[in-house]
Amino acid sequence: MPSLKEDLLRFDSLRRDWYTSNQTLSRAVLQTIEGRKKFHFIGFPRQWIPVFEWYDLPWSGAIPPLDYVPLFSDGSEEEVCELVAAARANRSLRLLVEATSALDPIVSDLLYIVDNSVAGSGLAAKEAGEIEHSIIIKKRRLYLTSWQSYGRPSVRALERTAARIRPRFPVAVVLPCSLARPYDRSQTHKRLYRSLASCGLDLAKTHRIVMTALGIIPEELWSAPQVLAYDTGVPDIYRLLRLGREYFAAVGYSKVLDCVQFKPYADILGILHREGIIANLQRVTLSASANKTRAAAQRRSPSGRRPLP
Repeated sequence: MPSLKEDLLRFDSLRRDWYTSNQTLSRAVLQTIEGRKKFHFIGFPRQWIPVFEWYDLPWSGAIPPLDYVPLFSDGSEEEVCELVAAARANRSLRLLVEATSALDPIVSDLLYIVDNSVAGSGLAAKEAGEIEHSIIIKKRRLYLTSWQSYGRPSVRALERTAARIRPRFPVAVVLPCSLARPYDRSQTHKRLYRSLASCGLDLAKTHRIVMTALGIIPEELWSAPQVLAYDTGVPDIYRLLRLGREYFAAVGYSKVLDCVQFKPYADILGILHREGIIANLQRVTLSASANKTRAAAQRRSPSGRRPLP
C-alpha cells in the first residue's frame, strides 16, 4: 500500500475564526489519526505539543502561545518537549494532555471531539497501557478531574460493559465506593455487609452495585483495571443520572436498597424512583454504632483521606 503524501498545515494559514471554531484543525487531526490523510502541523502554539505527541501527529516549529498560558508561555519548545518526555516515560502522557486542556478551551474542545469520534483505534490500547502500568506500580493514575477525563476510551468502554450486565438476582444493593479496591475487600464494605446482615439481608442473594464518579459499577466489574486505577475529585452528577437511567431501566430490579453515603448519589436514586425507573427504592441507614466505627476507621487511616464519592 503506497504511503500517504504529507500535507502541510501551517498555523499562520488559519484565520483566527477558523482556529477558534476548531473545525479545520479537528478535521485534520481526525483524518491523520484515521489514516485517511497525513498532515504535518507547522508553527502551532506550544500548548499543542502534548496533544500532537499523544496522537502521534507530526509537528515542527512550535511558537509561543498567542495569549498567556501557564507553563507553555513560560517554557521554551525544548522545555515543553522535556515535560512531554517525562510524562511519556512515566506513562502519564494522557494526564498531561488533560491538564493542558484545562488551560486552553480550544485544546479542550479538540480533545472532546476526538474522544467522541475515534473508536477502536490504537489510542484505546495506548491509554489502556497507561492504566495497566499504574496498577503494576500500585498508583492510581486514572484521574477523573475534568470533563475530558470522562471521555477517555477506557471510561467509555467501562460504561458500555456495565450497560450490558444482567444480574442473577432481582434485588440490588447500591453501595458507596471505598479507597481500598476491589471494593469488597475494603473495611468500609465489610462493615456495611455486617450491618446489612444484622438486618436480615442475605447479601449472597442480592446484586451489589457501587455508585461512584467512575459510573454505575456492578460487582462483576469491581476488579476491572479502570476501577482499580481511578481516583476522583470532580464527580459529574448529570452523567451519573444519565448512566443510572440507562442501567436501571434495562435491568428492572424488583427492589433497590440505597446504602450510598454521598447525598447527590442518593438524590440520583430518588430521581430514578420518581421517574418510575426504579419501582421500589428503600433507603438503608447505618446504625449509630456502625457510623461511629466507620468514623474511627477514617481517623486511623494512614493516608488521612476519606473514601471518595
